[in-house]
Amino acid sequence: MRIGVLGIDTINETKSITQAITQYASETNSVIEGLEWHTVLSELKAETLESWVRSVSEKTIIENKESFLKVIEAYDAVIVFGGSKKAVDLLSLAQVKLLFLPISILSDSSLGYDTALNEVVTNVLKVKDTISSLLYMKQRVCCVQLPGEELSDLMRDAASAVDGVVVTGGESVWMHAADYLKKKDQKGVTYSFLIINESIRPEQLGAFLQQQMDLDFKELIFDESQCMSSRPTAADRIIEKNLSQSVYEWLKSTDGTRQLTIENKEVK
Repeated sequence: MRIGVLGIDTINETKSITQAITQYASETNSVIEGLEWHTVLSELKAETLESWVRSVSEKTIIENKESFLKVIEAYDAVIVFGGSKKAVDLLSLAQVKLLFLPISILSDSSLGYDTALNEVVTNVLKVKDTISSLLYMKQRVCCVQLPGEELSDLMRDAASAVDGVVVTGGESVWMHAADYLKKKDQKGVTYSFLIINESIRPEQLGAFLQQQMDLDFKELIFDESQCMSSRPTAADRIIEKNLSQSVYEWLKSTDGTRQLTIENKEVK
């Protein structure tokens, strides 16, 4: 049996899952290969599977749809780490047995989310401790940019945890953020957190808000690597363990293509 492993915007801490795949391969004399996108060659190539799965962006898959489908159809089974519904629907067109794993820093029903939220909130609260302890004569705004281009659970939960507000859209929507800042200023609260994603350029939002009121605007930008940790939370450790078992059982079974989900840390 030839097994391929593909990561889509995935996280690093998936060692238990790759160990489960390796265990199955050892028991059945199967071949396992990690699928890695080579930008220079514009090719998806097979590499030795490591303890962590290399990641390719969903955008790359969409732009090179035919190449990806052709490569994965050469396998008996392909295990996909991460990917949105769009990626799942696209790859499901391939004539091969697929297993999709819910791994994402953006969705609260995925492996990696709890750790990402913890990393973001911990670092934002450090900033909050600093700016709330200083006396300042005008509103201080910390604009926190998180990965992704669509409204996510990570944005909503991070905003709730740090007493901030989510900002999306364009200038017509940004006026609500300006009103929010003015109300806080009137209450004597001289610092605020705005949570945005990569669809908004922080400098443009800052320039717009500074036209509405006198404020000090700072940016705090998180990329995907800054939302990960070498020490996952207990919740993510439990989810990873349960996913590992489910992957092993799927490989042993005769089940076809399947998309796993997580509910209360249990795999469905």
